[in-house]
Amino acid sequence: MTADDSRPRRPVLPGVPEAADEGWEPWAGPGTPRGRTSRLAIAAFVLGLLGGVLGAVLAVVALRRIRRTGERGRGLAVAGLVLFGVWALVLLLVLTVPPSRPDPPSGVRGLRVGDCFRVDDTPSGTRTAPDEVTEVPCTEPHDAELVDRLPGYERYADEAYPGTAALSARAETACRRQQRSYVLDPLSLPAEVRLRWYVPSRVEWTTDPQITCYLAAGGSPLTRPLRQDATVLRPEQLAFLMAVRDFDEARGVLAAQGPTASPAELRTMVERAASAHAGMWLALSGGTWPAPAQEPIGKLVAQAQGAAVAWRDAEKAPDRDQMLRLVAQAEQRRDPQTELAVRRALGLSTTQGEPAR
Repeated sequence: MTADDSRPRRPVLPGVPEAADEGWEPWAGPGTPRGRTSRLAIAAFVLGLLGGVLGAVLAVVALRRIRRTGERGRGLAVAGLVLFGVWALVLLLVLTVPPSRPDPPSGVRGLRVGDCFRVDDTPSGTRTAPDEVTEVPCTEPHDAELVDRLPGYERYADEAYPGTAALSARAETACRRQQRSYVLDPLSLPAEVRLRWYVPSRVEWTTDPQITCYLAAGGSPLTRPLRQDATVLRPEQLAFLMAVRDFDEARGVLAAQGPTASPAELRTMVERAASAHAGMWLALSGGTWPAPAQEPIGKLVAQAQGAAVAWRDAEKAPDRDQMLRLVAQAEQRRDPQTELAVRRALGLSTTQGEPAR
């Protein structure tokens, strides 16, 4: 027997002539393809679908093994490599191509609280916002400074457009309230500066209606920021302004409206001023002040103590004339020069329009 005769031969059935048996394998049954599919190729294809780097590694290993062993699955391994390449290209595009972003808001909607801007003309009253404004540093000439933006709706988001007159009244109330917090020291505002506002148009009402509050220049452009709140004031400046603010406002209302108010209205004004006066005295006497301000603040507290009796008596006065007389007596106890000395020591405005230091 030769070396070739050592191979197993195909069995011969009775009555059936013997056929050539070259290429016959005893383990290859009828209809069974030669070799099994590589498990590494299958794994490489699955991981390629998922985008894993391991899929590419397995695909290379599978191709080498298939070339050596003759297993099936070369197409799966190649597909795994292709899929990995697709995932790598997608990742590269995501990392290198900047995402598209919506255009930034234009006009006053693109401004933030405290920003200064220029417009073609300075509006003299309520109007809808212009399409274009130019933001500039507050130290450069400008027409206005943004105080705040507020929702145009008053009660609910689906309310019908109320008209510019109603929106103007709504805006005035809301914007004055915001100005009170934005400029804690009214003395620092230039005399010609006025509070203005933009109201939403009928078209804007259906999207995102906003009321825009701003401080507008008068005859000449502004060249400095007007903001006077906790973001720019020193702690001792803020403490003093918060201590005297309510009383100064109550005094202002009483002086402007008291002489013509009815007895009931006058009593309400006097009670408000007396309460604010007591709060001011407590805040000033209990505060911690820098050395240059301690002496003038001590004098201011002593004057407030002297006026406290007159304010209490004014609250209890039986008639209008006596109330006004006691209010006048309380006011005589106040020396304006003392408050100016306090302001000077704290670096606050001492004349209208003077900025704080």
